[in-house]
Amino acid sequence: MREQTRMGRIALAVAAVVALAGASGAPAGGIADEPCPNARGEQTNTCPAGTVGVPYSLRFVESEGSGCGSGRQTFHLDSGLLPPGLILTPDGTLKGIALETGSFKFYVEMREPQDDPSTCAGKRTQKEFTLRIRAQPWITSTPASPLGPEVGIPFRLTLRARGGTGIFHWDVGAGRLPVGLQLRDDGSIAGTPRVAGTYRFLARARDTESASITYPVTLEVTPRLMVPAPQTPTGKVGRFYSAKLATVGGIGRITWKLVGGRLPSGIRFAAELGTLIGTPRESGTHVVKVEARDRLNAMSTRTLAVVIRAAPRRDPAPRPVAAAAAALRPSSSRGGRVATSDP
Repeated sequence: MREQTRMGRIALAVAAVVALAGASGAPAGGIADEPCPNARGEQTNTCPAGTVGVPYSLRFVESEGSGCGSGRQTFHLDSGLLPPGLILTPDGTLKGIALETGSFKFYVEMREPQDDPSTCAGKRTQKEFTLRIRAQPWITSTPASPLGPEVGIPFRLTLRARGGTGIFHWDVGAGRLPVGLQLRDDGSIAGTPRVAGTYRFLARARDTESASITYPVTLEVTPRLMVPAPQTPTGKVGRFYSAKLATVGGIGRITWKLVGGRLPSGIRFAAELGTLIGTPRESGTHVVKVEARDRLNAMSTRTLAVVIRAAPRRDPAPRPVAAAAAALRPSSSRGGRVATSDP
């Protein structure tokens, strides 16, 4: 009897040891490295970056092979600070709309169920994560207020995307560029426009995380500067003369220059006004060449003829009748007097 009792106690002890061994041998859970990998080593788990004002969502899960099975754990913020606007729900979902930029470090605790010691150890596991919240991407142009493009003149406008992550890639989201211009990979709009007109399009930039932003662009391509054939008036010697030259196309203020020929004496070229002005003192046809330049240094020249006619000849003024008659009468002087004789 005593031997049976002793053997029973031994059996109970062995069972207890086996039970404890089974409990201690239950696989311990852990938080998976995805979707926040630790590419730079342990304790460097970094989550995909978020953007202020843009909905964010990811889910922490148990690492594969932990034993409890997915969905049986709960997740909680253990310490640190979540980005303002984001919350961690018990099922491991980190979600919300971030309100502030910055780099945030925090610990997530995964709690295993304690009512199933055969498959779960009932332990609590913590892991540190880093989450960066970036600013909304935005685009600037250089120069901020560029001169518009002109047909035949090289043009360049550089767009730069800020914020976001990594390198931005550019394309045209809608509309079309002027003929002769391209949107390049560095965000520059460059080339030599060939057709005048108004062009509207959206320049779109995408970062390495596919976050995109668009920038509306309107380009007014101006016709090439040209001095049309002028209809200069015919002048007369001694009379005031003025002839204003005109241009078509071009951008900005036009500057003029006399580059060839000679103007009639008395007439000058007022370059600041693009006007021939003065009182000519000689007649003839004078051929001159003028040059016009705009703000983009586009140039146009024109050869023109300035025709000045001679002043009309005037007949001598008629003499008074009485004076003419007196001049025809014979005269003699006697004693200092003038005597006339009747016919």
